[in-house]
Amino acid sequence: MRGGRTVGSIAAVINRSHNNYHGDRTGFFGFFDFADDEVADALFSAACDWLRAKGCDAVRGPYSPSINEICGLLTDGFDDPPAIFMPWNPPRYVDTYRRLGLQLVRTLYSFDIRLNVPADATIAKLADRTRRRSGLTTRAFDLSDIEGELRVLQRLYNVTLDRNWGYVPVKWEDLEHSAKGLRTIADPGMIYFVMHGDREVGYSISLPDINDFLRRTRPWPRGWLRLIPMLWMLKTTKPRRARHLILGIEPEFRHHVGLAPLLYHTTFERVGGCGYDWGEISWIEANNEQIVRGIEMLGGTRGETYTIWEKSL
Repeated sequence: MRGGRTVGSIAAVINRSHNNYHGDRTGFFGFFDFADDEVADALFSAACDWLRAKGCDAVRGPYSPSINEICGLLTDGFDDPPAIFMPWNPPRYVDTYRRLGLQLVRTLYSFDIRLNVPADATIAKLADRTRRRSGLTTRAFDLSDIEGELRVLQRLYNVTLDRNWGYVPVKWEDLEHSAKGLRTIADPGMIYFVMHGDREVGYSISLPDINDFLRRTRPWPRGWLRLIPMLWMLKTTKPRRARHLILGIEPEFRHHVGLAPLLYHTTFERVGGCGYDWGEISWIEANNEQIVRGIEMLGGTRGETYTIWEKSL
């Protein structure tokens, strides 16, 4: 507080699941906002002191509150409004992070892709050939058995993303909690499973970008009056944009040539078929060259850049 006014915030987090899985003593910070460098110094110092007292030997972030939720510092693409569950911060934050002694450890990209145009014929042909050779099919998320479908998602998440940097197995209670918050906005046509015979071996999750409604209601006054057009849009229409969150396939099927283009092609066909004009794919690790190339082959263009930072304690 400064003069009775809130001028910043930070959360210091100990993620026991992360430390138990990776065998380290990393602490995390997130929800880090500040009016100026003096506030940033005080907040970050307090967070580091608390984590150090809890036995942590490094601090990493921003994770708000974890890698499975909102994470990353925006470092490029400040003029573009963020998609749902993606962060935004002023450009000056980047210099403050460096001044605080934080070191960049990971770079993440978002990609934009048009969904209201026919797919490139070469990509469509490659996707069809891969589909036939792999024997993989797809099925939609079954809303009549939400708990059963979430159990499948939990199993697949924990076997398909274990190679990802910073991966932490998702617990049932965390997945269930997240799903409850998404039910009001999820479009079941944009969530599907990859099948091999009658077994689920992969999945793809995209969400309507309801932040599009916020952009379209900017002329309205701030405060509760802005909720009027927002609520009307939620009831009567859908956003023009969607965000693709996550895609995974079991390890034994990853060897198929053309699999990444097939799965992204299928995802964009489904999302475009649900009436969305544009999609954002976020986030993708910059060093995941195979996936980056696959997205670019499908017409994706680089959007924002986000970064993860770390400091020894």
